[in-house]
Amino acid sequence: MLLKRYLHELPGFEHLSEADVEHIAAAMQVDDYPDGHVFVYQDKLAKELFLVLDGKVSVCRYGRTGKYYCIKTLQAGDFFGLLSLAEGAPSEASCIASGPVRVAHLPFSAFMLLYQPTSEIGCRFQFVIASQLARDLHERHRALRELLARIYGAGQAQPAKEG
Repeated sequence: MLLKRYLHELPGFEHLSEADVEHIAAAMQVDDYPDGHVFVYQDKLAKELFLVLDGKVSVCRYGRTGKYYCIKTLQAGDFFGLLSLAEGAPSEASCIASGPVRVAHLPFSAFMLLYQPTSEIGCRFQFVIASQLARDLHERHRALRELLARIYGAGQAQPAKEG
């Protein structure tokens, strides 16, 4: 698989020049991981930006009661570790291989160089990041709506009572 060609097909990358994609692909490393490999640990800083190329990665977390929840499953084309890197904050969930998985990863130092808005490639790379964050937000919004529908019945969620 040519990583450069793969990146060009992802949302947001269509705005990057051929040279930009080449630089990003050159900074990334592609590796295969076994089932159960932990890429990101809950409550720890992510050390790299990851991109699922083939296989699945589960996003899971321990709740306040100690119960383990799998929030969602990432598939080919999904980035992860992003919020922890961008915010410099511990991850809210763990990201674990669900079966064998092929992942491209961008080291923290390369991410920080690309994430700077002071260069043209930095601005365009931030657009790619924003595109992924928008997809993540849309997914969370959909999941929240489904949860509210289950709590309040099949109809519309009831508005909160004031007082």
